[in-house]
Amino acid sequence: MSRQITDPEFLSFCETATPIEVVEKITDHTIRGLEKIALRSISTRNKLPANVANLLVAYFYSHYGNQVYNRNDLARLYDYWASRDVRTMAKGTEMVQEDIEEVLKSLK
Repeated sequence: MSRQITDPEFLSFCETATPIEVVEKITDHTIRGLEKIALRSISTRNKLPANVANLLVAYFYSHYGNQVYNRNDLARLYDYWASRDVRTMAKGTEMVQEDIEEVLKSLK
């Protein structure tokens, strides 16, 4: 799925979309309460530019969309990207190449 989220058209979409729109696009409009809770957990952090946060959301939901997951994992991943100083889409596209399960395992 990382191929789709690094597609130039999708990256352009991330420039102006809201995080919920990104989730809808990735999950074929399947938004559950769990997604709303997870998105709320990152909504006030303001450590990443909005477009980079959207790419992070796409990365997360391209793997965990329509599954049960720990609602805190998105916030953990957000903080991880912030600690890695991911400030550009170019750096974000590098980060989406990482194995998300390995990253989250190392953060717990």
